Amino acid sequence: MNEKMIFDQMEFARNIVLKHAEDVTEKNADMVPDGFSNSLRWQLGHIYAAVEGIAFHYSNETMNLPEGYGELFKSGTRPSEWKVTPPALDEILTLLSEQVGRVKETFAGRLDEKISQPVPIGPLKLETIGQLLSFAAFHESEHIGVIKSLKNAVKEK
Repeated sequence: MNEKMIFDQMEFARNIVLKHAEDVTEKNADMVPDGFSNSLRWQLGHIYAAVEGIAFHYSNETMNLPEGYGELFKSGTRPSEWKVTPPALDEILTLLSEQVGRVKETFAGRLDEKISQPVPIGPLKLETIGQLLSFAAFHESEHIGVIKSLKNAVKEK
C-alpha cells in the first residue's frame, strides 16, 4: 500500500475540514438547520472521534479521546440529545489539527500490518492498518460534504 498517498489523502481531507472550520463561531457551531440532524460542532467532533476509533482503537493503539467525546460524537448521536456541555470549538479544532501528525507518527511503515480482528463495514472487511486509514480518509471526505451543506444552511438563517 502506498503510504505517502494514504497520508497525503488524510492530510488533504483534514486541511479542507480545518479551512471550512475557520469561520465557524461558537454561535453557529450549534445550529441544526431544518433537514439536518447534527450541527457543525457535532460534525467536527465526530470526525475527530471517528479517526481515533478507526485508526487507533481498531489497531490496538492508545486513543487520545477526551472524556465524553465518544458519547457526544459517535454515529447515531445528535446534539438535541446531549446531556452535558460539549467541548469548546477551539478544543476540537486543536485536536483535529494535531491528529493527522499523530497518525503518521504512529503508523509510518505499518500500513500493511494486519490488525488483530477484521473490521466489517458494510460490504468491506478492513484487515490492515492501511485499509483502516484509507477508510478513515473516505469517511472524513463524506463529512466534508455535510459540513459544506450545513455552512450554507446556517448562512441562510
